[in-house]
Amino acid sequence: MRKLLLALGLTLAPVAALADDMSGTWTINAAFESMGVTFTTTCTFKQDAAGNLAGPCKGTADEQTPASGALRTGMSGKPEVDFGYDTNYEGTPVHLEYVGLPQADGSLTGTISAHGAQGTFTATRK
Repeated sequence: MRKLLLALGLTLAPVAALADDMSGTWTINAAFESMGVTFTTTCTFKQDAAGNLAGPCKGTADEQTPASGALRTGMSGKPEVDFGYDTNYEGTPVHLEYVGLPQADGSLTGTISAHGAQGTFTATRK
């Protein structure tokens, strides 16, 4: 019985980790190092029971732009957050796509992509 409970607990651990609520206001520091581009933005998410995220992010001109994403189990079996939104960079429309891993301190770290360019980001909840 003890082994069964231990096995059940280990099996459900990733599910319990996914129950973390990503709702709230996040400050995102991002960089496309190869292009020398860095920026900071803010996103405010609400998470539904299925783990879907929705809410506005500030675009490059401080406009509010709709963002969407999800908290899910990644390929590694660990929780992963992905979200994206449309904005403009120097007058050109661009879609930013973020994929991050929740960290022990409550932050997110991961990659950002746009039109084939790759960068990194860190997000902290306000």
